[in-house]
Amino acid sequence: GGGAAAAADRYKGHGVIWEIWNEPNIFFWQPKPDVNQYITLALATARSVRAADPKAVIVGPATSEVPIKFLEESFAGGLLGVFDAVTVHPYRNYRMPPETATEDYAKLRALIERYAPTPAKKRMPILSGEWGYATHKGGVSLETQAAFVVRQQLANLLAGVPLSIWYDWKNDGPDPDEREHNFGTVTSDLKPKPAYNAIKTMTSQLADHRVERRIDTGDSGDYVVLFAGPRGSRKLAAWTTGDPHKASIRIFSDRRTTVAGVTCLGEPLDGSSVVKHANRLSISLGPMPLYLTGVSPDF
Repeated sequence: GGGAAAAADRYKGHGVIWEIWNEPNIFFWQPKPDVNQYITLALATARSVRAADPKAVIVGPATSEVPIKFLEESFAGGLLGVFDAVTVHPYRNYRMPPETATEDYAKLRALIERYAPTPAKKRMPILSGEWGYATHKGGVSLETQAAFVVRQQLANLLAGVPLSIWYDWKNDGPDPDEREHNFGTVTSDLKPKPAYNAIKTMTSQLADHRVERRIDTGDSGDYVVLFAGPRGSRKLAAWTTGDPHKASIRIFSDRRTTVAGVTCLGEPLDGSSVVKHANRLSISLGPMPLYLTGVSPDF
């Protein structure tokens, strides 16, 4: 408690988010996970931090994956009363893409609404505090990691998750067989992996834009996501979780508007990827998101 209070006092006013522990539902809690011990620790730590900084932002329980039983027990123990947001680390099997976390968030949201001590707490944010896909020999390809780093961010935003922390910025070592050495967006000697260029492209393409809605193409695996920006700007991020195919959406017909776009890695789209015809737009969807500008979807 004293250490937490001292840290909170030192960094007061610096916009720090205080997360209590790391994955207490697995081996990080010795000798074995104990939800009641974690509740005791979290309540005491939160009290100490708030005494030092009443405006502190406190989150948890930072679970490995989304363990419903552990989360429900921690909420029943009163943790929603001291947390400002709920953090989970939604790791999953490498064959399960980022979009599959949407179901987990829905279950978690239902728990929050059930155990929230006040109406305002029912709406507390869910944060993706740590999550990645490694490119070791038993993991995903470099191209799949590039697709997933972006889709994690975009699918989380679409699910109402406002903060997503990718694990990891940099490979932890050079061993191609070691999982923990290959989560990075850059290699251990700082050479960019495709994932680095993918996240750089996403942040530059969608800067100052916010998720507005997902556009229905008639295929549940398609994600054509509309973003709204300043001065009426509209952009699309588009991909599919299924096999590559063409999808069509209605747009406002304006012959003066040119639809332009770039690939997930920032390269200009070729002429066949996006075809505008009258009031329809045909988009070639694949696992790597595309970014389109000059589009006004017809609602």
